[in-house]
Amino acid sequence: MTIPAARASEPATWTDAHLHVWDAAVLSAPWFAQAPQFAGRFDLARYAAEGGVGGGVVFVEADMAAADRAREAELFAEWGAASGRRFATIAGIEPGVAGFADERESVARARGVSGARRVLHGGDIPFAGERFAADLRALGAAGLSFDFCVRWTDLAVVESCAREAPETTLVLDHLGHPPLRAGWSSPERADWQRLVARVAACENARVKWSAMFENAGRAITADEARPWFEWCLACFGASRTMWGSNWPVCFANARLAQWIDASATLAGALSPDEQSAILGGNAVRVHRIL
Repeated sequence: MTIPAARASEPATWTDAHLHVWDAAVLSAPWFAQAPQFAGRFDLARYAAEGGVGGGVVFVEADMAAADRAREAELFAEWGAASGRRFATIAGIEPGVAGFADERESVARARGVSGARRVLHGGDIPFAGERFAADLRALGAAGLSFDFCVRWTDLAVVESCAREAPETTLVLDHLGHPPLRAGWSSPERADWQRLVARVAACENARVKWSAMFENAGRAITADEARPWFEWCLACFGASRTMWGSNWPVCFANARLAQWIDASATLAGALSPDEQSAILGGNAVRVHRIL
């Protein structure tokens, strides 16, 4: 089936490369205790009602309890099929630990699984060393990508992983969590720029344009977001950049419609081909959306 070109002026044509859904009645997450507002049901109907884009979606694991990772992937498959949307899944699979191969086999059985992710920005999970790199290579050999959700200060490790697993597609979530609160004039920004450029120099790396409001701690304007976005775009190019909502986590700081509006303003300055790639085509290709 032909996928229509995405246009910045029409969010109904966009593909969301980073969407979280869950039902706390059947899935558990340790972080629900610290964020009880998210301990409910966040499904595709609610996403659509709150202004979600109208194209395909990439379901992304949400740091659920290890025992629930396979069930989470199954839930994505069930909800995706019932919705009639094109979808793919980035499942919760943890490289670098004992039991990785068994977990990969178990979780990846669900329909639509095209990649893996573990939240690594807490600082309590090691993701360097040969064991982790070997498991990244195993993911690539199995046709799976890996999403890195890390602090910007850990981007040098992401670069090392990309070079140690060159046949595996590695996706940098959320522009590498830039230091938006420190500001564009900060020394932290210069360090982030340098590290992002080094990751982008790895041909197997991709980036998701998402979670800018969350990293800023508030709804920022398109002009405030522009230099950070444009730097990543200059480094990765339109062919390796994907837009994502990060719904419903984006509601911690703003409404989804605000993020879509800011994104439409920035993407609207790009060529039609660049818009189509960033707002849809790249996610379809990288994540093999069904």
